[in-house]
Amino acid sequence: MKPQKTRFSYVYEDLKRRIVSGQLQPGSKLPSSRNLCKEYNVGIATITRVLDTLKSERLIDIQMRQAPVVLTQNSKSPEGFTIFEQRDSILQVYETYGRLMPYLLVFAAHNRPVDTMPHYRQAQKAAQQGITPESWKALIALTRDILSSSHNPLLCDLHTAFELQGSFSYFLEICNLSLNIIHQKPSFEPQAIIELLSESNPVEQYYHLQALYQDMYDIILETFTRMSNSNTLFPPQVPAAFEWNPLRGKDYYYTRIVHDLTQKIGNGIYAAGSYLPYEAQLAKQYGVSAYTVRKALDLMERRGYTKTRNGKGTIVLTPDQLNTEQALQDLTTKQDALVYLHSLQLMVLLAHPVAACTAPQFSEDDLEQLAAHLNEPGIALTHLFQMILERLSLKPLQVIWTETSCITEWGFYFAFYSQGVGVIEQLNDITRRAYRGLRTGDNTEFAESLADSYRLILTSVQTYMVEKYNFTEALSVQVPISFLTIH
Repeated sequence: MKPQKTRFSYVYEDLKRRIVSGQLQPGSKLPSSRNLCKEYNVGIATITRVLDTLKSERLIDIQMRQAPVVLTQNSKSPEGFTIFEQRDSILQVYETYGRLMPYLLVFAAHNRPVDTMPHYRQAQKAAQQGITPESWKALIALTRDILSSSHNPLLCDLHTAFELQGSFSYFLEICNLSLNIIHQKPSFEPQAIIELLSESNPVEQYYHLQALYQDMYDIILETFTRMSNSNTLFPPQVPAAFEWNPLRGKDYYYTRIVHDLTQKIGNGIYAAGSYLPYEAQLAKQYGVSAYTVRKALDLMERRGYTKTRNGKGTIVLTPDQLNTEQALQDLTTKQDALVYLHSLQLMVLLAHPVAACTAPQFSEDDLEQLAAHLNEPGIALTHLFQMILERLSLKPLQVIWTETSCITEWGFYFAFYSQGVGVIEQLNDITRRAYRGLRTGDNTEFAESLADSYRLILTSVQTYMVEKYNFTEALSVQVPISFLTIH
């Protein structure tokens, strides 16, 4: 099993990268511990540990009651050297950012007045100074405010990943090449961006945001082009994998095994009444200890997916209502349930950009294969999901699609088993509609059907949780509307 990246390693590696690449220059001050907590969405204990480690490596100096100061950088690397090494990967980050952000921002800003948000006045004041590092910081903070207003923490966490791995601070505050290009773009006037973020018409806002983020991608591309035309001897490309794990530090090995086994049960690989592989086999398969496997199987049993029988093994069950009701009385389970609902919400928002990227990649053979799966028993969406995943060449989007889907695996019972065959039949009908869109070349029908699949799961699960278990918190998760269907 791939080693997980903890919250500590995530923050430590990023700050170290920013120091040695020159983004954080010698003598400059790091943000306060409080601001670092907000930026990385971690606790003060994690930030303190990271700063202590960087100090031990003589990368920063820490004095009492003062902000940490950068001591050194890699003197062999000119400013932007490391960033240029990852040019292709960074461009993919900006392409993905441009595809996703219009959907996320339109959803988050809808019926939420931007002028009441915490950083609105700061952004307005900074905008009067024109294009400056301060105005960019204020605009990014306002963007985070808008995403936060959705009450879906996954959106803010995702934006943080884009900021860090797209090296926003370098291109918007440090790099003279990119700043010179930005000054030539009227669409990047801070006041114009504030007005765009405040736009009340969702369709107009979407298309204007789409144009803005296309401009951003073009700026970064032009910056790299000018870098390559300079006299500086830059190194060959070093691919950098996009990383986003919203549960980093929490996705213990045994829970990841539970996710995988749950998915295989849902896909019919391990059918009800069948036995899972023995503990030793699972331990070898996942590369973990027998103890870790036992913890995973114990959690599976508590959720009602399996039953361990002495001397026989672990049999797959159809979860019952009693187990589920008992589980939802637990505070941790309630929190997990909300994260699950937020992941379904994000899957709806991801559907259009994912469909746009993958629809052209389906060959005639692919369509024939998908048609065959539609006639098989079970949940056709799982087959469509896998085929989409295999055709997502935009790596950051592939990571986001995968990680979000992994969270949804938590609720297989609520989505399907708890509500009988009715929901599955409806879902399969929608999947067939998505197939028709692919077959006829109607990409809008394909995208909207994919979004409708996750809308159906979200709404049906919300209803079930409220009616059966009085889990009214589920209604706090808004179902995204299909605003693009009006054009």
